[in-house]
Amino acid sequence: MAARGKKHAGKDPVSDECEERNPFTETREEDVTDEHGEREPFAEKDEYMGTNTKKPEDTAEDLTAKGKRMKMDKACSKTKNKSKSALRKKQLKRQKRDYMHSLKLLNVLEEYITDEQKEEEEEEGEEEELIKIFQEQQKRWQQYRSVRRERLKEMKLLRDQFLKTLENFEDLCDRVFSDEDSELDN
Repeated sequence: MAARGKKHAGKDPVSDECEERNPFTETREEDVTDEHGEREPFAEKDEYMGTNTKKPEDTAEDLTAKGKRMKMDKACSKTKNKSKSALRKKQLKRQKRDYMHSLKLLNVLEEYITDEQKEEEEEEGEEEELIKIFQEQQKRWQQYRSVRRERLKEMKLLRDQFLKTLENFEDLCDRVFSDEDSELDN
């Protein structure tokens, strides 16, 4: 069309039917009947009779156009359904993945909790064992101290007895010597 425009460059644009019209440069005067809501005299359907006023060729073209639109709509709906199903599959896959990850995390947390509980129980068991060992050592120490006290008491008694016997012996020796001295003096 641009070549034709150059060919007819000097002609009047209104009289030239082949020339392209520029909708931006043209000004269109509004139809007076548009403002008042009046209808055009050759509408597609007659409102009062309900009959179609179109030509049969136009109807056939409309039907083929409608068929094409239906095919395109069908193809669009198929692709739309495919994309929806792909999106659903992807969402389900993501949900399944998230669910599996949450299960794994839950299992890891449960393992951690059971390990911590076992460690606490082992520590408590070790503490109890240490307490038992300490109590046994305390008992042994107390027994050793009590045995030692008893021995010290016995040794004191024996020492006291020894001292008494020694004093008695000294007294006896003193008497014997004093008797002998007195006999010798006599």
